[in-house]
Amino acid sequence: MKKYFFFLFVFLFPFFSSFSQHNEIDSLNQLLKNAKYDTTKLRLLVELSEECEASDILKYSQSAVELADVIISGSEKRDWKLSDVNKVKKYKALALNNIGFSLGEGENIHKAIESYKNGLLIQEEINDKAGMAMTLNNLGQVYLNQGDISKSLESHHKSLTLYEEINDQKGIALASSNISLIYRGQNDFPKALEYVEKSLAIREKINDKKGIAHLLYNLGQIYTTMGDTAKAMNYLRRNLIMLESINDKQGLAYSLSTIGSNFIKEGNIPKALEFFFKSLKIRKEINDKGGIAQSLHNIGSAYFKQKNYSLARDYGLQSLEIAKKVGYPVRIRAAAELLYKIYRQENKWQDALAMHELFVQMRDSIFNQETQKSTFKQQAKYEYEKQQTISEAEHQKELAVAEEEKKRQKIITYSVGMGLVLVVLFSIFIFSRLRITNRQKRIIEQQKQLVDQKNKHITFSINYAKRIQDAILPSEDEFKKCFPEYFLFFQPRDIVSGDFYWLSSQNGKTILAIADCTGHGVPGAFMSMIGNTLLNEIVNEKKIFQPSEILNQLNSGIVHALHQESRTQDDGMDISICLFDKERNKIIFAGANHSMYVMRENKMEEIKGDIYSIGSMFGKKDIGFTQTEIPYSKNMNLYFTTDGFPDQIGGEKGKKFLVRKFQELLVSVSSLEINEQEKTIRKAFEDWKGNYSQLDDVLSVGIKI
Repeated sequence: MKKYFFFLFVFLFPFFSSFSQHNEIDSLNQLLKNAKYDTTKLRLLVELSEECEASDILKYSQSAVELADVIISGSEKRDWKLSDVNKVKKYKALALNNIGFSLGEGENIHKAIESYKNGLLIQEEINDKAGMAMTLNNLGQVYLNQGDISKSLESHHKSLTLYEEINDQKGIALASSNISLIYRGQNDFPKALEYVEKSLAIREKINDKKGIAHLLYNLGQIYTTMGDTAKAMNYLRRNLIMLESINDKQGLAYSLSTIGSNFIKEGNIPKALEFFFKSLKIRKEINDKGGIAQSLHNIGSAYFKQKNYSLARDYGLQSLEIAKKVGYPVRIRAAAELLYKIYRQENKWQDALAMHELFVQMRDSIFNQETQKSTFKQQAKYEYEKQQTISEAEHQKELAVAEEEKKRQKIITYSVGMGLVLVVLFSIFIFSRLRITNRQKRIIEQQKQLVDQKNKHITFSINYAKRIQDAILPSEDEFKKCFPEYFLFFQPRDIVSGDFYWLSSQNGKTILAIADCTGHGVPGAFMSMIGNTLLNEIVNEKKIFQPSEILNQLNSGIVHALHQESRTQDDGMDISICLFDKERNKIIFAGANHSMYVMRENKMEEIKGDIYSIGSMFGKKDIGFTQTEIPYSKNMNLYFTTDGFPDQIGGEKGKKFLVRKFQELLVSVSSLEINEQEKTIRKAFEDWKGNYSQLDDVLSVGIKI
């Protein structure tokens, strides 16, 4: 088998016996040792590179390339036929493809691309269309890992064309499903559906049950993302039937878990629990420890949503225990986060703090093995000390009980002949208990006063921070000067906000920014201050007015300010930058994971920004943002929003409002006067939220040109 990149969402894991694989490798090595001819050695080296462990691929492949070059250079002296030389070149191309496969991630990715391209040149030279299609498929995945979507799509489309030319049905299905997944990642659902259905038709025609199961799952995921839960559940159930027919328990467990998650989104907790328990049962049967931890976490989360905190805690603790045993940081982090939320609801603040600390440790140490080990030790130490404290408390309680019993026995013994003494002793005892009780009350009252005083100071500090943040934000007069007709719906979740807006007008140009920083409350407000300061420096001091370049400079500034070059934390912001150039009669927009909505002639157009966020690409300074230009025209409405409104939970079933509904709301209010638009949007938010808590800061801006 050749080294292929399959980036279908693989949950169907083929099982190969380690013993059998080692036997095959040993057999090939023995044949290689005894081989007399270079061409035989070349073939065996390529086969070894495809059967060996990942760590040995490079060793065998490089040896194959070197041997192929030796054979080709001496072929003229031997008067070989062209077909024989081409066969050697074909093996060399396969070896180069395997080198690319082994280098396809991390810092060697450019070498991987070079190796694939060298192999592709050889395949083009000998007209090996099947090999070219395979290499282009692999190149497409490498480009996708780099975030170069256009090159990835180009490679996969070329791969598909070649597979169609040679009528390779499995290859056509593979390329089509890969293309579908790229379009799905770009939220281009019509094209994603077109290609996944094309692949599914072929898989069904050739009765490839594993492939069919993959694609049914992908269809379920596409419709889930589109918000069409009914269709999504239909495909996921068909996926279950297919997995049962091939007895793929690993895939069954994963698919059952996914269906349960969809029921969670619908608010159907009992149904979700039914599927989560089925998934847990299978994972226990196949002894999938990581999967068991995930299922226990899913069940705990479902009970938490039901506000059944006792059961939620039990399953959360089970998940944490198993995740710690197998050393799985991602699952430890998830379990700790769930337990933190549960302990908060139960007012167990010390336990909540411990779980929050564990969550932060796991989050910061996912990519650091040494830190992971330290975290486990710290957690074990915490558990031990906690148990010791409990044991000591129970021991003291037993001593106290024993002492009380002893006192009572003495009182009973002396009461027969010493009634008066008993009364005196009892009175003294009551008096003593009253003194202790009063002293405890005084201590509790003092502690309460101390907590109240601290809360008062904290609230005063945050309110003062709000005054500072309000002073930095553009005033109503500044807005009216730039945009006579506008509305601003700004509603922080807490006292201070992670969402902010920014405005600058100079030299006939007005620049507006709408931003959503990581987090909300005090952490979000810190990020908003950094963003505001950087925008002032970029636009007002450096005189940079092009939105795409503003985003590039802002990203570089955030990465530098937060030292993200050397850290894996991904704090940052999603932001819209819009330039109103009245002299050129142009509006120029650039967005970092944000869109601008343009309403003209009763039609809405969504102008999407880039998919990247500011400062969230793990230290990458040079992302390269793009911008879109549109002409000024009268009676045009522009809308900008953060994700606070669309993500708000509410309605009868406690679901998200969603972007689609928000767009429909904008269309419905666009014909109203601008102040009426704000009132309607604000009312729609409050009506939808109802008795639910506000989840995030809300910022929506409308401008009438």
